[in-house]
Amino acid sequence: MDLTIFLAQVMGIYFLVTGVSALLNPEKTRKAISEVGKSYVLPYFDGALALIFGLLVVLTHNSWTNPLTSVVSAIGWLSLVEGVLMMLMPQSSISSFIMSINSKQAMTTIGTIAIIAGAYLTYMGFIA
Repeated sequence: MDLTIFLAQVMGIYFLVTGVSALLNPEKTRKAISEVGKSYVLPYFDGALALIFGLLVVLTHNSWTNPLTSVVSAIGWLSLVEGVLMMLMPQSSISSFIMSINSKQAMTTIGTIAIIAGAYLTYMGFIA
């Protein structure tokens, strides 16, 4: 199986599930995000996971030859940057940022974007 297709399948399903979850359970999602903003451990753990995922994608799939490879690579780079920032930024900065995006409107926007990205990646990974 081609690496791009595999990553598109994994990322697509992940984004679809998280996007639908954010739209169907906005309060649950907001509470979870609020807990991350209050914690010292959760942002570091989230950052470590994002950093590992981003490094895995960037080091194995840094390809920008067509729209699908570009989207997969961009997600890898965004994850890498998120991981670095979450691990290096002070807790107060992380908390301020998380609380600034923790609204019902933001959950709707983020969920919708995740569903669109997930639908594209899932379609390209399984059907196209």
